Amino acid sequence: MTQYIKSGSMPWQPNFSLTVEGEDITEIVRANLINLTLTDYGGSEKKSDQISFAVVSPDMKLPAKGVKISIGLGFGLELTDKGTYIVDSTTSGFSTSSPRIIEVTARAFSKSNERGHSTLQSQKTRSFSGVTLGDLVNKVATEHALTPRVPASLASIQIPHVDQLGESDMNLLTRLADRYSAVSKVSHGYWILTPREGTTTVNGNELQKLVITPDMVSTASYHNNSDHPDASSANSGTNVISYVDVTDGGKIKTITVGSGEPVTHNEFPMPSLASAQEVAGSTTTKNKKKLKGMSISLPAAPELMGLTAQCLIETSGFGSVEDQQWHISKLDMTLAEQGFTFKLELE
Repeated sequence: MTQYIKSGSMPWQPNFSLTVEGEDITEIVRANLINLTLTDYGGSEKKSDQISFAVVSPDMKLPAKGVKISIGLGFGLELTDKGTYIVDSTTSGFSTSSPRIIEVTARAFSKSNERGHSTLQSQKTRSFSGVTLGDLVNKVATEHALTPRVPASLASIQIPHVDQLGESDMNLLTRLADRYSAVSKVSHGYWILTPREGTTTVNGNELQKLVITPDMVSTASYHNNSDHPDASSANSGTNVISYVDVTDGGKIKTITVGSGEPVTHNEFPMPSLASAQEVAGSTTTKNKKKLKGMSISLPAAPELMGLTAQCLIETSGFGSVEDQQWHISKLDMTLAEQGFTFKLELE
């Protein structure tokens, strides 16, 4: 049978592996694979990494929601482990003029409690006092049967008090990560907090750094969103952060960063002026980073397979404003009839 996508074990061929709860389904999928995409988000995106694939098959069984799928990607026999995902949705369809096509989407963390998986989206109301950021991440991660990964520089931060008011655990830790110029991410059994500008993994290993030049890419585009609220520029947006002034009877007060429209408000009051000022500083840094970005598409290659979101990219030879140091905020790896390609969103 002719494959829709050319893949296999020869060194120059794109290749993949798929297992469902330990059962290898690679060859079943390979014979009729239409496309396969892995999407890796940076922690600031508040989204789950995911894989999706579509297969033409008259009889392939749809994997049950909540089962685990593990994937490897690479070339020939050199595959890079890209982690384990939880099936979130499956669909199938056919018509008199086309064969049955099934589509499967699996995510790095479950959005439901299927098969006993904990959901990170449930809203909770509670408070934490006199803890470190590491203590708090450890407690929340453990509640979801996840392993916390927090570098010492973040884990030791003292948190006098924080309220979780009708808020999910995912949003709570994302909010705290933003406060301390970090990113929060759930990925393959771990709950990770890492500095936004970090150059190492939580295990202390150096993040992969890649220099990209024009001859490597298929397409590239640069943007400068001048209408985004950058707190470092006049009349380009105002951020309002509220806080509890314990020296004035617990009154709610505010500080502002920037000027002009649009005006954005912090979701919850900070417990003190000092913590509000920390949020103001991290908001400025975060908005400045999102002001500029690049999108790059390029053919996959063995040396790219270790790339993940947050990895370091240096662009060289594109132009005076385009040539900069970046982090990957989103990474798509797609295997389709057109070939094996990468798309990088940089900030």
